[in-house]
Amino acid sequence: MDRATLASMIAVLGIFILGFLYTNLTEESEIHKYWQPLISGENDTLNSTELNGGKSSSSRNTSILLDYCDFTDLDPWDPTIAAFIWQQEDPALKCKPKVEQITHLINGQLLLSPQPSSVTCLWRCLYPKDDFSINFDNWNQLVNGSKPFCDIVEIECKTSKSSRPFYKFLHAQTFRLDATLSSREDPSKYDVHIILFDSVSESQFIRSMPKTRHVLREYYESISFRHLNKIGLNSRPNGFGLLLGKSIYSIPKSPISRGHSADYFGESFNSSCKRYLDNDQFIGYRFQDDDYVTMMSEDWALGVFNWPDCLGFKDKPVDHYMRPFQLRVEAKNRLYKSPRMSPIVYGESCRETFYYQIEYLKDFLKTYPDKPKFSLTWMSYLAHDDQNALSHADDYFYHFFNNSRTDLDNSFLFVMGDHGNRFGKVRQTNVGEIEDNNPFLFLSVPKDLRRNDTLINNLRENSKELITHYDLYATMVELTNPSNPRTPEPLIKGSSLLHPLPQPRTCDRLRIPFEYCICKASKTRLPKNNEIALPAARLMVAQMNVDLLKYPETSICSSLILNEKATIFVDQFEERNHVKIYKVTITTLPGNGKFWGILSQDINDSGTETLKILSDRFPRLDAYGPQAHCVERAFYVAYCYCKDLL
Repeated sequence: MDRATLASMIAVLGIFILGFLYTNLTEESEIHKYWQPLISGENDTLNSTELNGGKSSSSRNTSILLDYCDFTDLDPWDPTIAAFIWQQEDPALKCKPKVEQITHLINGQLLLSPQPSSVTCLWRCLYPKDDFSINFDNWNQLVNGSKPFCDIVEIECKTSKSSRPFYKFLHAQTFRLDATLSSREDPSKYDVHIILFDSVSESQFIRSMPKTRHVLREYYESISFRHLNKIGLNSRPNGFGLLLGKSIYSIPKSPISRGHSADYFGESFNSSCKRYLDNDQFIGYRFQDDDYVTMMSEDWALGVFNWPDCLGFKDKPVDHYMRPFQLRVEAKNRLYKSPRMSPIVYGESCRETFYYQIEYLKDFLKTYPDKPKFSLTWMSYLAHDDQNALSHADDYFYHFFNNSRTDLDNSFLFVMGDHGNRFGKVRQTNVGEIEDNNPFLFLSVPKDLRRNDTLINNLRENSKELITHYDLYATMVELTNPSNPRTPEPLIKGSSLLHPLPQPRTCDRLRIPFEYCICKASKTRLPKNNEIALPAARLMVAQMNVDLLKYPETSICSSLILNEKATIFVDQFEERNHVKIYKVTITTLPGNGKFWGILSQDINDSGTETLKILSDRFPRLDAYGPQAHCVERAFYVAYCYCKDLL
């Protein structure tokens, strides 16, 4: 080989190496151009004393029992639940509307069609006052082309012969005050949208929404995070973790936990419930402070921040707040609920609650093509009470996501659940227990970032890890960069998914209560005549009766006794240092309620055995709605059997 040829080869190789380095540096700079890495401070609980840079997600070198994480890959069609799952037909396919909708709100204008004769129609705006109240505007006569300067519009039509309306309806839009469109001021600000299906697990989404899942994976290149772990029993604690990055319940120190404090004074439910959230670190505020237009809708008037009787927000927390729509439909206060409005807009119009939310979201996307946007769409009713109900909406959401690709291409899109299904036959199986604790999450990134290898590799690696709602909050915080935020240094309990996650990742280290942990911990079912069953069960029932007396609302609930004719199931986890951990499942009377909890048994040096309850409350496995009708808003509502049913 002559010198000229050798020199040419070296030059080509040098150019290749420089190109490779430039590409990688460009990808890194592209990521950091938009997001500053989160800086660990005293509020960042995932610090070097607990987590390190290793890659093991499982560590047994700890004094905490069961402080490791081995996942179980669930089969969505597991034989043990096959008898309880099926595909539901969309009820809208055979539904015949009983209401003739004669008013429409299209492109900001009210239209009356067909135009009835000898009829007067009126419209008025509904504004949010607080989370439980509405400000009503004056009535205006409806003529074709009327333009309501508000989001929620109520209609009434009367004939000249009657003072009672023969027709009424609700319409929703996202009214834009500044109607002039402009070029996007900062293209580096990507939209962020959360579309949340209440009570839907990873496995449930796979088996119920195959077409929707296909369009998310195929056209949005969504990444499935299979090991999202809920951090609390129901929507409220998980919603706080997702949207405020905080814990509303403490985790007591025990053989299975280091102990973690709640983030609200008083360490009680009321400390986070009976205070307004207007000065808190709601993620919507952070996007507002970064000049995003914000929107939020929930189809249940007692939503994530308001159940069972919590204050929520005093002033509307987002620019576009759909709450007056839901209050007019189902508010508890008769001043704000319109009689028969619920059947009119839903069942008699052959529409489900999510229909109006998705229409509201679609209008929001179309109204602000030139502005960075943040939205939260939380759908409670669709899947909450029925393991199989989600399946009938697959076609609807397939078409929504398929038709919205252009509108959502510039977005970080979180399609997810808050927890899995909490009641019913599936939940009473071992598979159902894991599903309850494992809400689904699909995350897609903006189209122009989908070829960023560094970012996508980070996300794909993190999709295999144990994560929580705290991590999602941390991720969204990183996506914002407000110059003057209301909360300059928000409390960050999780880690952004945009970067390699700190290790090791175990439930207790991530503040996941042991009873909700999806990490596989081996346990053994004890024989029916085991000596722990009755003492543990009686201890649990005694605690339940104490809990019922803590709140005045539950004074009209019957005291509970153990149903000793029903089987008490006892599962024992691994034993260490004379401490045994049990999961105990019991049945109570009246009502045959099925509950479970975690207990420990400590044997001291003298051989004395002490039973201790580790669960903060006992989740219920069966549906209980009618039994607790008298206290539907109580904290311990699942324990209640109303005395008037005796």
